[in-house]
Amino acid sequence: MSINAAVRSSGPVTVEVHTMGRTFDESTVDQWELEAARRALKNLKTVAGGQVMMDLLAGHIDAGDRFHKELIEASGGTYRESRTAFTVSGLSGTDLADWFRSQAGTGRFQDKELLLNAHPEHYVEPPNYTGGMVETIGGHLTRFKVSVARELPPPVSAYLDASYPVTLMNALLSLDDGTPFAYCLHQARDTGTGAEVVVRVIYPSAAPDSMIEGHCRHLAIEFRSWIRNAAAATR
Repeated sequence: MSINAAVRSSGPVTVEVHTMGRTFDESTVDQWELEAARRALKNLKTVAGGQVMMDLLAGHIDAGDRFHKELIEASGGTYRESRTAFTVSGLSGTDLADWFRSQAGTGRFQDKELLLNAHPEHYVEPPNYTGGMVETIGGHLTRFKVSVARELPPPVSAYLDASYPVTLMNALLSLDDGTPFAYCLHQARDTGTGAEVVVRVIYPSAAPDSMIEGHCRHLAIEFRSWIRNAAAATR
């Protein structure tokens, strides 16, 4: 067996990097790559923001509208949840709620950078909206408005959990023509060391598993960012 063949059969390839007088493993390089990707994405969102981004995405957004309206029609007024929970140390649920209300108490984030940077797939806040986003939902670019839900349909309010007494936000998500297509129910409770948080998006029941599971991951990324922002603001 040649040396090359022996190397190929010995197991997975690993790489060490030697630079700046130090040695780094691949996890460090992964972190550098993630930081670089975030910088590149932030630059693109800055350069091609606002109406420029809306124009670039227009065809995809129209397809997203059709997708969500088909789900609504197929669901007959029934729903299912996309749910992600967090255990937080060092920040209470009450403090998180205070921060969240200061940022998005009316359905509109006061700091646009916190909104756009919370998730790579937060593309743009539509320029003509007072609260909303274009983001990927179910593999489709979705343009939606956010408004505080003063009343919830009974099949939606049934998802609220009384063991989480702190309300972060109850919100209605609607398409550009005003069609309601989802609800956000975000709750928390204080613990001895911080908080337990549960965030939900309630979708029409015809939403496929891939959409529900994908948005669980979306919520994990998004709310971890906002929890960190809230913690930094309370220091």
